Amino acid sequence: MTDAGTLRISVLQHAPTPLDVARSLERLEREARAAAEEGSELLVVPEASLTGYNITRADARSVAEGIDGELSAGVAAICRTAGIAILAARIARVGDTLANVAELVDRHGATLAHYRKTHLWGDLDAALFVAGDDLAPVVELCGWRIGILICYDVEFPETVRRLALEGAELVLVPTALMHPFTFVPDHLVRVRAAENGLALAYANYCGVENGLVYAGRSAIVAPDGETLARAAEAPVRLTATLERAAIVRARAALPYLRDRRAGLYSPRQA
Repeated sequence: MTDAGTLRISVLQHAPTPLDVARSLERLEREARAAAEEGSELLVVPEASLTGYNITRADARSVAEGIDGELSAGVAAICRTAGIAILAARIARVGDTLANVAELVDRHGATLAHYRKTHLWGDLDAALFVAGDDLAPVVELCGWRIGILICYDVEFPETVRRLALEGAELVLVPTALMHPFTFVPDHLVRVRAAENGLALAYANYCGVENGLVYAGRSAIVAPDGETLARAAEAPVRLTATLERAAIVRARAALPYLRDRRAGLYSPRQA
């Protein structure tokens, strides 16, 4: 394990396995063990990785469980046996509705945070999910302050800025981004990191799921916007070591957080 001044992180890019929860868990366990053996302390997977993302409402209901169901327990068991923290993502039941959720679990199997996607992408998301009411609180893992978003959420500058203002040093973004929107992983996530002086891990699918062609291009981005690791469009596990000193340097070089004038940014009243 590294000291709190650094954090070794892995991002998994994989082809979707919709509705095959057993296969998804097997993949997660295999990749978690491999990442841990390489020294990673945290593994991030794509949006709805355990259940599939582009599926019908009826199919989603067939695989969705409550927030604390057997799937959650399975992820916790993998964390404990592999000795690594995981940001897992799936479709879950919340009361009588469905939500797009991510769950951060530490290496001991303890859940640190649940997050429900707050910005729904078009008819695809609206047909399946109820939006979350708020961003998840920033939590501590391995001495680092971590925020969570899901896919479309990161495309709104206000989301990452709020997490930064709440102390986030790293934002995790499980994603199901399709073509032709490659400007998001190629450019936008780098801007989000640099304008807030924090690291960002963006985990996307590759391949095809029920007609959606995913863009791949998962990335781990440094606080100055430089890309530490980048995928193409094939399955891969990316790994990089983040340095807290890089956050200090980035925020000194581009002091957006220090120099912001919050009072100027609210819309004028008519």
